[in-house]
Amino acid sequence: MSLALFQRATGRELWHLVLPGQRNDKATRDALVDLQAAGRAREELRLPDNRKLWTPTAAGHREAAALLPAGTKLAALRPERDGKAAAYSEHALDVIATASLLARAGIGHLTAFTTEVEHKVPHRRSLFTDLVLRDPGADVPLLLVEVDRENESTGTLVDKLTTYRTWCELPAKGTTKTKFETSLRRPGARTHDLRLWPTLYPATGREGLPPVALVFEAGRTRKPRPGAGPLTPEQKKEKQKTDHRRLLRRAQAVEAASEALWYAPLYQEHDVTARDYHQALPVVATTLPLLRARGADAAIWRRFGRPGWHTLTDALDNPDGDRQLTEERAVVEQARREKERGGARAPPSGLHPLRGEVHGRAVGGARAGRDLG
Repeated sequence: MSLALFQRATGRELWHLVLPGQRNDKATRDALVDLQAAGRAREELRLPDNRKLWTPTAAGHREAAALLPAGTKLAALRPERDGKAAAYSEHALDVIATASLLARAGIGHLTAFTTEVEHKVPHRRSLFTDLVLRDPGADVPLLLVEVDRENESTGTLVDKLTTYRTWCELPAKGTTKTKFETSLRRPGARTHDLRLWPTLYPATGREGLPPVALVFEAGRTRKPRPGAGPLTPEQKKEKQKTDHRRLLRRAQAVEAASEALWYAPLYQEHDVTARDYHQALPVVATTLPLLRARGADAAIWRRFGRPGWHTLTDALDNPDGDRQLTEERAVVEQARREKERGGARAPPSGLHPLRGEVHGRAVGGARAGRDLG
């Protein structure tokens, strides 16, 4: 069943998804061998570290479809080629590794994950999300995950975020243009009442659009110089550090270039500095090495527009912009009344005593003073 959801994997990736209580992946590997004997799975090839890469057979694919809940999206069945020369994608293995590490930290479970989910946008190419987590009622009920192996440019990743935002702003089916445009002028959470995404995904439990997670992994390979020997353990460690620093720079470049897509805009009211986080696209980022080393529940996540490292739940949480708006309205109204009575002058814009914590920082071309979400 798990292979049909993720198409191909090794016992290591399936371990935390199917047998999380086991101390190692031996039971998972034994189960895969049993499935092979039953004609439900087949070994596609051996990886460089001698692990077996497994994929379901047609019979296993059909059996999984019968066992899983109706409507569950299965991964495409891989055709069987002659011999062991079938090419495999390291990206696909990284996707299931991400799901496994999230599940190991209690974020999602086997049937909560779906791969290659299509998001159609009019007049744009469809976006196929690498991994979607749907777990209604959980601390993280929804997460759209993109795994990047440095095989795309920064501009391509920004274009993906643009497509996500465009898709999240689509109207629900059957909604008239007039009603939809009226809903967009409503403040706060009501803006989403007639949008498409709440009809397809569980409530996020937070302000804003569905959150997007970017998981970066080193994908560059460099051929050794002729006659050069294998790397020493010290050289391997140094290379890993260099690769990771490059991944962090890549994440920062995407953050700076995509600011217009994820920041929380100001409420459109005079003398108000509160931000409408209902309009924000939450984007968080981490690396696969950090997920492996520290776990998905550790403070290894960066929220675009926010300094520091956070746990995933903290990174997804927002300041209470609605409460801040209410408080600032009260301050402005009180100042107006005092001014009418000849009392204290209204405080200048942006200096209200109840403004609250600053949750952002200027990045890239950000305007000075912008409080980013």
